[in-house]
Amino acid sequence: MNRIHLAAALACGALASLAGTVARADELKPGDERFKFVAGWFLPAFNTDVRIDNGGNEGDKVDLNNDLGVNRDQSGVLVGFEWRFAERHRLAASYSSFSQNKTRVIDKEITIGDEIYPVNAEVRTKWSLDMIPITYSYSFIKNESNELAGTFGIHWDSVSLKLNGSSSLSNDDLNAESSGSADLPLPMFGVRYDHHFSSKWSARAGAACVSSSSGATGTDAKGSLYNLRAYTEYRIAGRYGAGLAIDAFKLKVEATKTNLTGEYKYDYWGPQLYLTARF
Repeated sequence: MNRIHLAAALACGALASLAGTVARADELKPGDERFKFVAGWFLPAFNTDVRIDNGGNEGDKVDLNNDLGVNRDQSGVLVGFEWRFAERHRLAASYSSFSQNKTRVIDKEITIGDEIYPVNAEVRTKWSLDMIPITYSYSFIKNESNELAGTFGIHWDSVSLKLNGSSSLSNDDLNAESSGSADLPLPMFGVRYDHHFSSKWSARAGAACVSSSSGATGTDAKGSLYNLRAYTEYRIAGRYGAGLAIDAFKLKVEATKTNLTGEYKYDYWGPQLYLTARF
């Protein structure tokens, strides 16, 4: 089951259960909802380094921002849901997607996979990243004002990088293409704390991390992941709300997969603006 099918299955299960739930929306207190849906916009700043190898030979470590001109500032969609299937138990999943195209004349020689791009080659870069964290939470503390929970799950990242280069300077003719893509699921463990100032105003802080060795997750990848998130949310008319979050994330993965052998490293931080609906 790929990442999209998995997210769709979880969403369908939540919607099927929602169909049989009758909620008193106008009097719904924070923490009493069974379902929470989120949709919004993600505005992070990225730093991304990639190395794609060729057989036993390592490629160059390429900074997509400095070497290939890809903008640090990105924007992308954010959708997600949370299902409280018991008082202290929650299941959540979200999806964020980013993509960018950039063309640049490079000022140094770069080796990507089995292709060498010389100085002054025109390189067209197509980069995309999809992120799907899926988590389960158990609340050790839960009352009207506070909820403290431990979390574990999978952070599923799908990365893709494609380069097309051309050059016809002097005796150096080039028409080359390199690409790499992979699904990189990593387990993660964390903690989250929610505080409800009132029926309309809440805040949350959370942290998650993981470090796995090659083969430990059956994905031919090893790496580390760190994520910090803080948010504040205001509810309008009981059921609906708006939120502002700050998210910081760092991932480093070394993969030996069919479509991507090498290293992929990125980190970002930035705001999320979103709307919520609770039932």
